[in-house]
Order: sequence, then structure tokens, then C-alpha cells
Amino acid sequence: MQGTKIRLLAGGLLMMATAGYVQADALQPDPAWQQGTLSNGLQWQVLTTPQRPSDRVEIRLLVNTGSLAESTQQSGYSHAIPRIALTQSGGLDAAQARSLWQQGIDPKRPMPPVIVSYDTTLFNLSLPNNRNDLLKEALSYLANATGKLTITPETINHALQSQDMVATWPADTKEGWWRYRLKGSTLLGHDPADPLKQPVEAEKIKDFYQKWYTPDAMTLLVVGNVDARSVVDQINKTFGELKGKRETPAPVPTLSPLRAEAVSIMTDAVRQDRLSIMWDTPWQPIRESAALLRYWRADLAREALFWHVQQALSASNSKDIGLGFDCRVLYLRAQCAINIASPNDKLTSNLNLV
Repeated sequence: MQGTKIRLLAGGLLMMATAGYVQADALQPDPAWQQGTLSNGLQWQVLTTPQRPSDRVEIRLLVNTGSLAESTQQSGYSHAIPRIALTQSGGLDAAQARSLWQQGIDPKRPMPPVIVSYDTTLFNLSLPNNRNDLLKEALSYLANATGKLTITPETINHALQSQDMVATWPADTKEGWWRYRLKGSTLLGHDPADPLKQPVEAEKIKDFYQKWYTPDAMTLLVVGNVDARSVVDQINKTFGELKGKRETPAPVPTLSPLRAEAVSIMTDAVRQDRLSIMWDTPWQPIRESAALLRYWRADLAREALFWHVQQALSASNSKDIGLGFDCRVLYLRAQCAINIASPNDKLTSNLNLV
């Protein structure tokens, strides 16, 4: 443990010492990633993994739109559209569509078929390896769902009467901590889990779909042991037909800085009382080498801090305390937390120990 801490600190010092001599070069993509843009603006990326021939083929289609694009009258549109898509065959016959979805979810690591958030809609498929027929069907289905969806009063009613397979991020948008975190942000009033308002107007949902589901706002990713040339050809044929162009920039989701205050929040999201010490800073995407080095140094410092506290807790033989360290990027804010899980009657003493 001590050696680990020393190595972490030494590594951090070494990186700090060398950072001044590194040019801020633009980061280059991994050569294994093939990527391109179709004439209609759709971006694609393909990563072939011949070294992992038995892995499933993962397909993701990211649409740059979510509940933040909704007006008050359009509440629920971003959640309803993928619900409608999941009840249609996507250009396949009904038996093919059923078979695709039966095989398109990894039984060991299942993901929701669609996840809707404030700024994105993500379609997920995980296919068995060596099934080129399924891969072709999956691409055809996704192209149809995101560019040729049939939106009528009948298809909307059918979707609303079917099981809702669309998940949201976060999974529980009404959870106490998340509602607190949204205070003062642009995300308030744009809940991706909101239902459609009544009466439902099919033409307005269709207009929303055509406005925001444009190929120049989509990114397709395929990862697996596939023939890259064949997949790229199929992407061109299948998605190259999609029409439309984004005329309105997508709203940018932002969170307010964390306020320097103590709060008490009731939530069902944890099983034991928890004390969290949190801080956050502005976040900028990493696009050049100097920024990447700064991130690595900060990450090493966080890791060293965690091991230091963990070592002190081990030395104290404290049994009623659980320590966690969590860092993540949330809408242009880099947020970190030291989480202390403890019985309520020992929370103060355990906090003092930390």
C-alpha cells in the first residue's frame, strides 16, 4: 500500500517535471479506428477487433438531441419518438424485427435498446459474432428508425399502449440529489422521462422528429470482429439515403457550479446513510496533449489522495465505515466526491476520522 502511494506520487511529480517540455499537439485518433462522414453529414466510426473474435458486435447510434430541445408544449416528444421506433419493424418484416431484438441484447450485460437524456438519444444493439445478416438488418433498422419513422395517431397510440423499453439518463430523474443538482441549470423543466401531454398531436411530433433527427446530427459506431470495408459500404448504402439538415443548433446543457453549502437529502438511491464531500470545476473536452497531461496529473493526485485516506482508515481498524471516491464529467462540470457510508449514529465520528 505504501509503495503504491509512493509510486503514484512519484509518477505525478515526473509528469509535472516533463509537462513543460511537451508541445500542445492536437490528439490523433487511434489508427485502428476508421472514421468518416457521409455526404449527408452523418458521421461513422468502425473499430475492427480481430484479436477478440468471439466478442459480440456492438452498434451504437447517437442522435444529438434530447429533452432539452423540447418546448413546454413539446414535453415528452424526445421520449415518445424512440418508443414509436421500437414498435415498428424498421423496414424489416415482422419476424426479422423480432429476431433482431431477441438477439440484439447481450444476455450477460444487457443494455436498454434506447437511452434518452437531456442532449442525446442513444440506440444500442449488441449482436452475436459472425452474423453478417444480422449486422445488415441492424443497420437497416436503425436507418429506418432515425430517418423514415412513421408517425401517425395510430402508431403513437400503439407505442403508448406497449411496454416502455426506453430508459433515461439519469435512470431516476426525480431522485433527490439529482433534483438538487439541477438547481439553476438549463436542464430544469426538460425531464427526459416526462410523458406526452394530452391531447397528443401527431403532426407536431412528426415536425419535431424531422427537425431534430437529421443525419448531420448523428454518429454511428460499430465495434467488433467485422470486415471493415464491407461495413463501411453497407453504412454508405443504408444511411446515405437519409435526408434533412439541422437548421437550428442544439441547445447546450449546462450545470451550475456546486454551491459551498451543507445539504441534507432524503433518497432511496442508497441503502446506508452517506456523507459526501464534493467539489467541481469547469470542464473542457481534451483535444490536445497538454490538456491530456493536466488531466493525468489531476487523476494521479486524486488516486494518491484516495489511497492515503484508505491507508489511514485501515490503520484505525474502523469497521463501520465505507469509503468511496467518485469523479465524473456532468455537462461541462468536472465533479469529484469522497463518499463516506456510515451508520447515522457514527457519522460525525467517522467524518472526523476521515
